[in-house]
Amino acid sequence: MPIECFFDVEKISKSCFHEIDYSVMRHVFDVQNELGRFYQEKIYQSEVVHRCGQEGMNVVAEGEIVVSLDSFRKSFFIDALMNRGALYEMKAVESLAGNHESQLLNDMFLIGLKEGKLVNFSSPSVQHRFVSTTIDSAARFAYSVDDSEWGRGSESGRKLSEIVRMILAEWGAYLDVNLYREAVIHFLGGEGKVCSSIEIMVGGRVAGQHVLPLLDRASCLHVSSIVSHLQQYRKHLARFLSHTNLCRIQWINFQRNEIQLITLEK
Repeated sequence: MPIECFFDVEKISKSCFHEIDYSVMRHVFDVQNELGRFYQEKIYQSEVVHRCGQEGMNVVAEGEIVVSLDSFRKSFFIDALMNRGALYEMKAVESLAGNHESQLLNDMFLIGLKEGKLVNFSSPSVQHRFVSTTIDSAARFAYSVDDSEWGRGSESGRKLSEIVRMILAEWGAYLDVNLYREAVIHFLGGEGKVCSSIEIMVGGRVAGQHVLPLLDRASCLHVSSIVSHLQQYRKHLARFLSHTNLCRIQWINFQRNEIQLITLEK
């Protein structure tokens, strides 16, 4: 199976989630009030899980989700699932950010839940944010691939396009971009074979070395999940390319359910 969840999950209503959350957050606030805000995440996670379990909740901590495809395998671990349907991501950071929400959404997509909550213990008072989505499994597989700007002339370009389509057919869209990136590099031969240093030239001199996944002597791979300001991002990629001895960047952009395959050339 491409996605395996090694714990029980049950879809619950929003009202049920809020009932569970009322109890969970009582423990969250108590933990921060008692311990303060300067511990590592695992300390807070462990204490909240312990207290919720003592109250009689069904709690799964560090539950494993495995995403696989042929020889590729990657594990994700949730922080806490309460009563099989309320998913929590617990942080100890200065402030919650978009990447934390993306991480929680990725776990929600993998286990098929539409509600989750972010909690941060390291802010002066507990930060907490509900995260919800309307995207279900069917929607994740209703993707499109735009390859109108894809250079089809090279063998590496054809192979890369096939790999992306194979991955999408098994996993669908919307997942963590790092998962897609790792899988693509794996099927190209792995980091040891693909990733190499290239010289960065500025004003005719070597400014330093930069490690990139190379498809061949003239091409590198770039994987992103840019949704807005795409043209500005594209300009910066072109600027990057101009300071290398490469001829092209094969750019894969996972823009939600629209996947763009773009070849940028000098």
